[in-house]
Amino acid sequence: MADGNLPAALLVDLDDTILDAHRNPDEAWVSVCREFAGRLGAASPEDLHTAIIESRDWIWGDPERSRRARLNMTGTRRVIVRRALESLRLPYSAATEAMADRFTALRDQAIRPFPGAIDTLQRLNEAGIRLAVLSNGDGPTQRGKIERFALEGYFDHIQIEGEFGVGKPDERAFRNALAALGVEPEEAWMVGDNLQADIRGAQQVGIYAIWVDSAGAGLPEGTLVRPDRIIGALSDLIA
Repeated sequence: MADGNLPAALLVDLDDTILDAHRNPDEAWVSVCREFAGRLGAASPEDLHTAIIESRDWIWGDPERSRRARLNMTGTRRVIVRRALESLRLPYSAATEAMADRFTALRDQAIRPFPGAIDTLQRLNEAGIRLAVLSNGDGPTQRGKIERFALEGYFDHIQIEGEFGVGKPDERAFRNALAALGVEPEEAWMVGDNLQADIRGAQQVGIYAIWVDSAGAGLPEGTLVRPDRIIGALSDLIA
């Protein structure tokens, strides 16, 4: 242990752990549906929005589709809109991709570090904790977020699914990060918001896993995943 309360190393998820990245995506979809419904020929923004949500849920509802989708978020959002239009029997047009890209722009503009997250990383550095960011997603998108918020300097190792080749919960992702930090599983903690990718993935290789429940909703009914600890924010690690 680096001190009495923290491990030698921390593996930290990026989206929805350090960065508030995916909260209220429906708000952006409602906005772009209002903006583009007329251009796309939809009967109403509400009809278009309903079709968008059904298309989105179809893509993200399957683990393999989800894995492929997160490696090209711009393309995935275009597919979501295209499938929604097909379900409404509306033709493809240039506005299809424009709507999807407008959604991407709105979501990117809304991303911010969680309150206290950057300060927490700084204090962990000062405490001598070895840090790795372990993020699923495509390289350019995730690397862009890291650069945008000047996060590189806080980490001894940055590992992104699209660059490394495999992501969480694949045990190879965790073992590579441990090796990069020069620690054993029992010397590290994983901190993340995704019960399957972050928590189950870490526990399968013997890493103490801390779930970030930023919404304060508690564990979903029926989940078999049991985090070793639950916190409301990254900053709770040093509170």
